[in-house]
Amino acid sequence: MKIFSSSSCLRLRHLLRKPTRRSEGTRWISLTTDTQTTTPVSFTDLGIRRPLVKAILAGFPNVQEPTRIQAELIPAILSGKDVLLQDDTGVGKSFGLMLALLNKTRLHYTDPEHGQLKPKPSITSLLLVPHRDLAFQFLYWIRRVVDASSERPTPLQEVAQVVVRNNKIHLDETLSLLRETPPHVLIGTPAAVLEIWRKDPSAIRLEELSSIALDDVDYMIETVPSEGDSVALRKARKKITMHPGPARDFLETIYADRRQRPDIAEMDDVEGVPGPQLIVASATLRRHLKNYLFHESGLLNKGTVKVRGSVMAHRAPTKEDVAVNHKISHSILVASYEGIKNTSAAVEEKVEMVDPDPAIEVSLMDNAEVTKLDGDDSEQTERERKFSTIPSPFNQDVLEAVAAAFALDVPSVALLTIPSDASVHRAVYDLRALGVNAHAMNFLVDSESKSHLIHGGAGKTQNPTLFVATPATIRGVDMPSLSHVFIMGAEPLQERWLSAIDTYIHVAGRVGRFGRKGKVVSVVPSEEEAERIDIILKRLGVCPVRFTHFR
Repeated sequence: MKIFSSSSCLRLRHLLRKPTRRSEGTRWISLTTDTQTTTPVSFTDLGIRRPLVKAILAGFPNVQEPTRIQAELIPAILSGKDVLLQDDTGVGKSFGLMLALLNKTRLHYTDPEHGQLKPKPSITSLLLVPHRDLAFQFLYWIRRVVDASSERPTPLQEVAQVVVRNNKIHLDETLSLLRETPPHVLIGTPAAVLEIWRKDPSAIRLEELSSIALDDVDYMIETVPSEGDSVALRKARKKITMHPGPARDFLETIYADRRQRPDIAEMDDVEGVPGPQLIVASATLRRHLKNYLFHESGLLNKGTVKVRGSVMAHRAPTKEDVAVNHKISHSILVASYEGIKNTSAAVEEKVEMVDPDPAIEVSLMDNAEVTKLDGDDSEQTERERKFSTIPSPFNQDVLEAVAAAFALDVPSVALLTIPSDASVHRAVYDLRALGVNAHAMNFLVDSESKSHLIHGGAGKTQNPTLFVATPATIRGVDMPSLSHVFIMGAEPLQERWLSAIDTYIHVAGRVGRFGRKGKVVSVVPSEEEAERIDIILKRLGVCPVRFTHFR
């Protein structure tokens, strides 16, 4: 099958041309932290083409130069080799991934039967994400780049589309759009993409993909330690064998040739490795997941570029380095019928935490237009009628403590995480009864959520907003004006197969983005449960501090 660079007359075609790799005069940096590197002056130094850089700077005025991790990630992806990325939350991994994928070559393939060029270009990159809100965040970012690219920008669906399970959009509509207009970048959840591909493989031609990227890969591919023989581990291994999950299923189908050739494990040349480039990224990559990627599955090999952040530095890192942004404070409140108090392990905070200054915040989202997508009012009314007739499943002391802490300390936007099996809508209903401006976080249908996703640095507002979500639905989401994360009890941290410490890192990572300050407040019903949170903090090298409004 012959391949040709895209010659379609797109108004965005100057953004989709083949990038110059390792050309004379281009400055490249080390792809690992084995040696000290210097951040390039601009995105152009990394291999991003000038028209795309111009659109980035116009669409995101606060983004003037690459972050440290973007300076390593972007050249790694543009090299064409497989990439393994691990770094802290809130350092620009996802944004850098998006830029590199947009910069890739748009290709036309020839029809092997007729030897003629196909009338439409192929899908260049497939980006898999754990939940639909992260998919739409990527789409909003790309839309801003496209809109800033020219006075008459290319239709967004030619550059990027989202495939997620959605009751409002039928699968046939998604398939029809994919067939008619293959996007440069296709973004979706593994289950939705797998469903589309199984129904019509021609809609997503796997053999024509240049790259497949997985953001927050540790949530999409379930693995457990190979050591140990406890009952829990045996059950977990059996579950994975019987139900491997859509992401694992999909990857093992695409990269079947790699699995059947053990010699690939030792290859370090991209030319000899079958299948599209594979990019995997997360803030938390445990040893058993890496073992699966490199050894059990054969998906990655010796030639994989490892982009290391502070969590993977070769020097012996401090606990604080490998955990969360040191500008985040962590508190534990114990709520009971006797009142609200700080955990007995709390200490006085050495440095006063102040609200982020909206004038100096670095935000990817400032000054964007908001698309209003309101939910179904009749559905909400029916839910509220139902909730009014049945007792709440939530601990009311804990809810009241969250409401009080929110009212006393939050200037603009906060997030509450609840257990994965709990009802987000019921939590919203109960919080509104306590006078809190609470909303279920849903970037697909809720205009309030979308506004705070796109806008940043709002400063103090008269009616602050509290979003409610489960840990799975917030991974990777960037909300620039978010200053506080509340965790309802220790149960939200016991999510699926992930360790509690990994879940805490991802939940806490919603604040402190790009070095900003923030607060994480766990609210629990007893000192015993507070001790469980304290154990996690100790593992991270963090000491809980007093939340100043309570004793």
